[in-house]
Amino acid sequence: MTKTDLNKMIRKTATVTMLLFLPLLAFAQQTTFKGRAPQTVVLNDKFQLAYTINTEATDIRLPRMDAFTILMGPSISRQYSTTIVNGKVSRETSYTYTYILKAIKPGTFTIPPASIEVDGKRVESNSLTIEVIKDNTQRPSSAQATPDAASGNLSSEDLFITNTVSKKSVYKGEPLVLTTRIYTSVNLDAITDKKDPKLSEFLIQDLKMDNISWSMKNINGKTYNVGIYERKLLFPQKTGKITIGPTEMEFTVKKRVARRTHSIFDDFFESNYRYVKQRVKTKPITITVKPHRGIPPEGYTGGVGNLSMKVTTSKTKVKTNESITLKVIISGTGNHKLITAPKIKFPADFDQFDPTVSNNFTNTMQGMKGTKTFEYLVIPRHAGTYVIPSIKFSYFDPSAGKYKTISSGPITIEVEKGEGDEQMSSVVSANNRERVKFLGKDIRFIKTGPTKLKPAGTFLFGSLTYYASLIIPLLVFILVYIINRKKLKERSDIQLLKTKKANKMARKRLKQSAKYLKAGEKEQFYEEVLKALWGYISDKLSIPVSELNRDNIRSILEESGVSGEVIDSFINILDDCEFARYAPAAESGEMDRIYNQTLETISKIENQIKKK
Repeated sequence: MTKTDLNKMIRKTATVTMLLFLPLLAFAQQTTFKGRAPQTVVLNDKFQLAYTINTEATDIRLPRMDAFTILMGPSISRQYSTTIVNGKVSRETSYTYTYILKAIKPGTFTIPPASIEVDGKRVESNSLTIEVIKDNTQRPSSAQATPDAASGNLSSEDLFITNTVSKKSVYKGEPLVLTTRIYTSVNLDAITDKKDPKLSEFLIQDLKMDNISWSMKNINGKTYNVGIYERKLLFPQKTGKITIGPTEMEFTVKKRVARRTHSIFDDFFESNYRYVKQRVKTKPITITVKPHRGIPPEGYTGGVGNLSMKVTTSKTKVKTNESITLKVIISGTGNHKLITAPKIKFPADFDQFDPTVSNNFTNTMQGMKGTKTFEYLVIPRHAGTYVIPSIKFSYFDPSAGKYKTISSGPITIEVEKGEGDEQMSSVVSANNRERVKFLGKDIRFIKTGPTKLKPAGTFLFGSLTYYASLIIPLLVFILVYIINRKKLKERSDIQLLKTKKANKMARKRLKQSAKYLKAGEKEQFYEEVLKALWGYISDKLSIPVSELNRDNIRSILEESGVSGEVIDSFINILDDCEFARYAPAAESGEMDRIYNQTLETISKIENQIKKK
């Protein structure tokens, strides 16, 4: 067999192989079979489960679903689409198989992939995860409606809003996020009015949101649609306790009016509904703004965050009267809008202009992220070698709790004599500058006031005043040292006393919450429980309450030897109290459970910290 015949046989074999596998490749690339369903459904409610495939198929088979009942299906629909690209026409057809399901068990369930037959081969879809939540609310029947439904009035349980902050303790200039959420169990038609709180102590930046993102949540046995309405980025500008006032919103609610008789056609007529206006508002929030630790170093221009600096120059070798652009670029995440231009000491022979500022940052949940650039334009007027001293940029890092400084290093500029630059004018100009610079030092004014003369031989050295000036400061220093040592000892004893009596103080606070429990005063009860929990940890571990928050409490308790189970119980109590404060109603049995669980959790923490 010749070499030519061998090449022909190889080409023919390759062609046949490609023809055999081409349908399989086309099948793998073109066939898509995808399922979709809501992520959250309410127990005993109906919902749709749909599967879509982009080619003709037969024999669809659903997996086993113990948590759901199939009420109807599949109903099959067909969709056509035509696209024209560069004169080429392509047509696509898709088929959708829709089922109506009912959730019969609460919990989170995974629906395994369904399968369908395409050209003699079975294709599987994706799996789906659905959360089924309880809804214990009393829903009126068709023949009987609640008084609220008949009158059109809304209770505080049907619709309310909350404000929450990402941090309750921050440093001055450190960003925090204020989030407004809507909780509703009724049909909202529109938001007709909104009043924001006064935030004069903050620099405010809006965080962009395309639409309200809704999810379902069960609070105290009632199911709500929860929507994040807006988020604001706040930069506190003063220290101390700052209260964020309530946000007020007015909603128009579409509410059904009950009738004596009910028909399946009633839902199609608008006369069966009425529109009710409801105004709600959040509770105020108090945050603690801490001052920066230490004295601001050289180069501090108001920056707070995680920042860096880069310095560039357009030229380092120029001729006289040529311009140089020096750029200082501040980048990272922080409070870019509040950072002012760094001070640069240019040589006296440089003409300088005010810097131009350009911003290129976006607002994020962590702060302003991007760059802020300062451009300095300078013009050297005389030949020589000049050095621009190291540029320093200082900022406060909240994560480290201290100031940090970045230096650029000195910048050397070589300036050559330019064309038409006369040496004499340079010398004269330089001399004139020096004269102006030292004018205030060369001329001394004649004193016209009375002059006090002392006899010759009278000196301070060796006199009584001299020795007193040496001894008195020493005595003052010793006295201050003794007083400070005494105060430090007293403070350490007080802190030790607080640590020993932390459990007793916590139980004392819980006694107050027990009084509110008996009186049925829900809001005061949960506030006292929260004070007892935070106060106990503060006293026991010698940490100020302002420095404790939900984000760091887990790591603090773990370092103190508390088990993960007890920590989870502590955090769950915090969550339950926060939700119960915002939720309009709570049962007495729930308050009893939280009270007993709080006592038990504090006792466990007390025992585990002792054993550490």
